[in-house]
Amino acid sequence: MEKKGEKKLYYHGLTEQKKLDVSKLKYISLLISVIGVALLLVAAQGAQAPLMKVGDVYGNYLMNYAVVRVQGTVTGVPRVAETGGKLGLTFSVSDGSGTIDIRVYSPLADKMIKEGLVPFPGDNITAEVQLRVRETYTYAMLNYLDGLKFNSKLYEEKPKLVASLNESMANTYVAVKGIVTEFSNVSSGYLLTLDTGEARVTVLIPRVLLVFNNVSTKVGDTVYAPGIVYLYHGSSPEIVVRNLTDLKITPIEEAPEVPLAEAGLHAGEVIAVSGKLAGISYENGHYALLLTDGTNYLTALMPREVLAKLNPFEAADGSTLKVAGKMGSDGRLVGAYLEVIQPVKTEFKPIGVLTTDMRGSIVAVKGNIDEVDKVGSNLKLVIDDTTGKLDVFIPSATLAELSNKTKENLRKGLGVEVAGYLEEYRGAVEVVVYTKDGIKALGKPISPGEIQLPKVTAGELDRHVGQLVDFTGSLDGLTYENHTYYLVVDGVMASLPREAVMKLNPLEAGTGSQVTVRGVVESAKLIKGWNLTVEVPVPPVPLRPDEVTPDMDGKLVLVAGRVTDVANLSGNLKVSLGPLPVFIPRATAENLSYVPKKGDIAEIGGYVELYRGSPEVVVFNPAAVEKMQVSGPIEGTVSDLENAVQPLLLTVTWDALSYQKPDYLITVHDHTGSVTLTIDRSLLPNPLKAGTGSELKVVADPLSGSITSLNVTKAVPARLLKTGSVSLGMEGKTVAVNGTAVKVVNIGKNLKLTVDDGSGAVTVFIPNANVSVKEGQTVYAAGYVEEYRGSPEIVVYNADAVEVHEETGGSTEIPLSELPHASGTVNLTVTWDALSYEKGAYYMAVHDSTGSAKLKVPRSALPSAFEAGTGSELKIAYDADKGEVVSITVLKAVPAQKYATGKVSDSLIGETVAVEGTIKDVYTGRSFVKLTIDDGSGELVIFIPKAVAGDLTFEKGQRVSVAGYVSEYKGTVEVIPYNPKDIEVR
Repeated sequence: MEKKGEKKLYYHGLTEQKKLDVSKLKYISLLISVIGVALLLVAAQGAQAPLMKVGDVYGNYLMNYAVVRVQGTVTGVPRVAETGGKLGLTFSVSDGSGTIDIRVYSPLADKMIKEGLVPFPGDNITAEVQLRVRETYTYAMLNYLDGLKFNSKLYEEKPKLVASLNESMANTYVAVKGIVTEFSNVSSGYLLTLDTGEARVTVLIPRVLLVFNNVSTKVGDTVYAPGIVYLYHGSSPEIVVRNLTDLKITPIEEAPEVPLAEAGLHAGEVIAVSGKLAGISYENGHYALLLTDGTNYLTALMPREVLAKLNPFEAADGSTLKVAGKMGSDGRLVGAYLEVIQPVKTEFKPIGVLTTDMRGSIVAVKGNIDEVDKVGSNLKLVIDDTTGKLDVFIPSATLAELSNKTKENLRKGLGVEVAGYLEEYRGAVEVVVYTKDGIKALGKPISPGEIQLPKVTAGELDRHVGQLVDFTGSLDGLTYENHTYYLVVDGVMASLPREAVMKLNPLEAGTGSQVTVRGVVESAKLIKGWNLTVEVPVPPVPLRPDEVTPDMDGKLVLVAGRVTDVANLSGNLKVSLGPLPVFIPRATAENLSYVPKKGDIAEIGGYVELYRGSPEVVVFNPAAVEKMQVSGPIEGTVSDLENAVQPLLLTVTWDALSYQKPDYLITVHDHTGSVTLTIDRSLLPNPLKAGTGSELKVVADPLSGSITSLNVTKAVPARLLKTGSVSLGMEGKTVAVNGTAVKVVNIGKNLKLTVDDGSGAVTVFIPNANVSVKEGQTVYAAGYVEEYRGSPEIVVYNADAVEVHEETGGSTEIPLSELPHASGTVNLTVTWDALSYEKGAYYMAVHDSTGSAKLKVPRSALPSAFEAGTGSELKIAYDADKGEVVSITVLKAVPAQKYATGKVSDSLIGETVAVEGTIKDVYTGRSFVKLTIDDGSGELVIFIPKAVAGDLTFEKGQRVSVAGYVSEYKGTVEVIPYNPKDIEVR
């Protein structure tokens, strides 16, 4: 039964056909499709893509992804890039209708580069590519190597060698040979500039050739480069190397070296020479180096890039250089390589010594920037080092190489160190900095002390005439003449402006100070200076006003004293320090911080000048006037007086006394030295109690050079002498005499006596005498010895140092038997038997025909034992009331008998003896010195009171002669000298 709605596949009246199985048709149709596609693919591979004009496809969106063929000339240098470790290659093709970039990616790009199948400018190619059309850019991709066909390659096996390029050579294949003067590693490859001797030619070694190959070249190498002439930017011709196997590089180091004298024989050749640098200059875009071997000279023209390797701080004139390059026909070397073989380090010079005749020399200077100016693309500095100012020219090429930090510190007021060659510009010198290594911006100012000049002494000045120097020497003095100060240094006059002289303060630096004068040497004896430095000040020795004398004219002095007068003379000050005038010119007076006043104690420094034949001190520095603060005396020594400004308390020994109107002069000493000071007569002690040799405590005023106070701490009475023994050798010493006034002369208020004790007369002068003396009276007087008309005279300076006794006549002579009943002063004629020391006093044992006695005697009255000892006959003046010997006159001298040291025994106690021997031992007590001596016969003790020893010192091994009396102490025999004259040390 027929289903409802079923359609019949045949018409009515026809016979029903047999049913077909259509399920197998799908397999048949699939098979037919595959066979059809395969046939189409085979057909497509055998067919060429259409050849299209670049102008027709560029920017045509309908052609996006279309495969076409383009044909044209390669117009640009192939470019290579690496992204993610994959190489990409791009070259441009032009067919006249337009230009399109063709890109090739790894691994196809790698294969093209390795097999040398990269198109270069001028090549004509056909490339089947797939297009990529973007909104503003259309490019093509080469997907298989067979899609690239070279219709013609721009290449020749033996290209023409040219020396220069021009635009007409575009897309020709030539070769060039020259020296590399510039080398840059740019994105497109290695860019070289070759100097052929005629011109400079640019050569590019494309980056695409460097991907799998190493090429090493540098400035100075000689390069043979064949390649395609390509117009960079359409106008600048350059050679593009397309094959590294044809590129030849000869390192500059391999250039044969020839003697400097033979360089001219190698014109056109690449050679190397060595010589000492003799100068640098600039001409026509090159720097000219002058080399010499001492006899021959050669100029090498160097590009700045090569010269920049010559550090001017490290290599000065005289440095040995090796220069290589191509020898020109003009006798000059076109250099491309420079090496410093033996450098001579550049020393900094002060600007003031640079002159135009030094142009070409390499110099180094340092100073502070005074001006900064831009001159076009260059920079100009003006620097100052206190010796002068100098222009510094920094060319734009050098400026471009400086770091930002260096540029920031090239500012006014900051310090800079500069090195370069010296050039003359508009009549003045300037330094040209040709390399970035030639300038050091310090970032801080330079102090004047850092500037170094030749240091010379007086004996070297004649070799530096006309030069700027630092003259060093010892300061002698200062003068002023024709409105100019002249410093005298080691006998050389150095003129100086006032502001420079102000650096010298004579209160701090006096004669002998080491100073440096900066200036120009006019002659061996004259310097025109402008700066002064006190290197080692020698403190001046303060002088009293009366110590400044005319022979100090031109000398620097420091004077301390009391201001006695001040006068203003039209702005100038005239100050009196005691008797000394001090002149303070107006220019100095106006700047004084302290103006002296009458009564002040001041110290003033300046130079001595003669005014109307007398010395005066001229003050040139306002700081050289100071008020002194004086307090009470302080403990000091004699040596302290030289620099002291306030009173000193001194412990001294009195050496001598003299008179120089209107003052008495007392000479004293301590362990540091001796000094003579003035003293008022009223301060002098009675010499009968304390004379020369006494120990004193004095207050000395160093400003006036006087003693203002005196106390005796250890008295040494004036030594009692025979009148006939007073001699000129005792001048200045205090002595006492006891004798008869045989002549009396009144001279105004003064008395002049002639006194004689029987040994010879001596003159005794008593100034302002308040004592009456008659002839025949006995006079006991003490004073100091001075010379008067060639003879000694005793000057009695103290009224208490004179004792006068009534006329003695023959009645005063008494025998010893009457002595117990005598009074007053009597005369005794006796023989001396013995001497002893008891209870702090000396006693003489004497006798005459009537008896014997023991008389107390002052040590100073005892004669020298060497001259008169026990056994001598004496005339003694004896004060019966005081019980003491007044004076002794030797009538018949018996010198002390000489004994061997081993022969002095207790049998000789009390007698005077003389001994001599070598000191074996020394013992010093508080008030004595004890010696042990031996002459080979045995040891003997010598006991010497310190009052007798005085200033004598004793050491083991010395030889001594001693005279004294024999005594015994605890069973030991001793010899005791009592007169300083009885001790002789050899």
